[in-house]
Amino acid sequence: MTEERSNRPAFSADAAARELSAEIDRGRLDREAVGAVLAAAGHRPKRARASWPAGLTEREVEVLRLVATAKANKQIAGQRFIAEDTVKNNVKHIYDKIGRSSRAGAALFAMENDLIRT
Repeated sequence: MTEERSNRPAFSADAAARELSAEIDRGRLDREAVGAVLAAAGHRPKRARASWPAGLTEREVEVLRLVATAKANKQIAGQRFIAEDTVKNNVKHIYDKIGRSSRAGAALFAMENDLIRT
């Protein structure tokens, strides 16, 4: 991204880092992989949150965010590059952890715990 291309000028290092972070938020790139790339490029890693509510993992929070934004399991599977059945199991596990049993309840939990990114 820091090299000029025929369709766009080169990004500054900071702009490239922001764009990669935005791709994480859109669900297109894995947070850990982007972190490794940015660390290799000499960027200071973002401070990780000490813990997520209800004992959720980073990846579960990413799936919950997609559920909360009304993404279907098939869409989540495509964005996370995993099988649709895996998403179904992830969502059930998330429901168990947060004590909710529906997508609406999961979305409410995500909003109550400030897990939705704008």
